[in-house]
Amino acid sequence: MIVGKCPYCDGNVIAQKLSVQGQKVMLYTCENATKEYDLTESYVFSAEATCRFRIYSNALKHWNKRSIGQYEIKNLLEDGRIKVRLHGRKGTREYFKYAITDAEYGISILWDEEVHQ
Repeated sequence: MIVGKCPYCDGNVIAQKLSVQGQKVMLYTCENATKEYDLTESYVFSAEATCRFRIYSNALKHWNKRSIGQYEIKNLLEDGRIKVRLHGRKGTREYFKYAITDAEYGISILWDEEVHQ
């Protein structure tokens, strides 16, 4: 399923279901970011890959956000940033921050910018 345009190469960003370490996740990736297994059985970008944009749905799990949905990715690609709800280490404290696309990690949190509710 196509969820938007890639912010780096203008290709289509597609959503696909994967199983990573026994966990089902969604991968939002540019159609030009093709991967393949190399000689050491590592999953790496292919020689034909012209883009490296990808976001795993559990990318913000470290901040107790279970998943990034297709609607959030669509808004991120259209607007350049989204407001995400994060939780403290024990899951009791809730706070909001902006998330933007990142060339290296796919998505990054803007920690210094305040979110106005």
